[in-house]
Amino acid sequence: MGKEEDIKTRLFQSIIHYVRMNHAEAIDKAYEYFWDEQHPDEVMGGTALELGFHNFEDWLLFDYRANEEKESFIDIYMKNSGDLKEEERTVLEKIKGSSLSLYEVAAVSKDKRVLVKDLLVGGEFSLRDKGLTRGLKKGDIFAARLLTLDDKVVMSGCVYPFSPDRKKAVLAGVDKQFKRYVRNVNPEGGMKDYLKEYGDVFNLIWLNHIVSPAAEEA
Repeated sequence: MGKEEDIKTRLFQSIIHYVRMNHAEAIDKAYEYFWDEQHPDEVMGGTALELGFHNFEDWLLFDYRANEEKESFIDIYMKNSGDLKEEERTVLEKIKGSSLSLYEVAAVSKDKRVLVKDLLVGGEFSLRDKGLTRGLKKGDIFAARLLTLDDKVVMSGCVYPFSPDRKKAVLAGVDKQFKRYVRNVNPEGGMKDYLKEYGDVFNLIWLNHIVSPAAEEA
């Protein structure tokens, strides 16, 4: 793990602790919204449930709008932590504008580096974190948040895995919600804008994928 990745990992835990100590009511509200008023422990268990809670924390810090000014908890933490070191503030500035997207594995090299293609925004990225990319093979699709740290592209840690045969359904689900966003929320908004404001769309589709894996539409 590089220096910036290590800083990000430490800060992530520090921000989670800060939010729990100072914004407990906001967590409850965000949790209810994220899970669409469902109870995740009633529809999933084991690794899926653990992953779901980790994904929630990632979304909570990066994407949830915690106040009327539509600030994220990363923004709020930065504003209220006067003892942040310059290198810590630099890392937070680099990652706070990131968003989730949907990726397809285009190739896996012999040294396990994984080339992924962004199916929603475009672009290809090489991932080298064997701990997070282990087991991936060409054709796999997943939603994740990619960050550029230590001059390389890494995953933030959250991931929404989907079966390759659900690719069309997942894309259709996102497209449907994106069109609704443009129609009702932001007529000038692009896919990047939508993903930053409504990254929880992947959790809803992923939850549907687990509950009704044979469904043709998300």
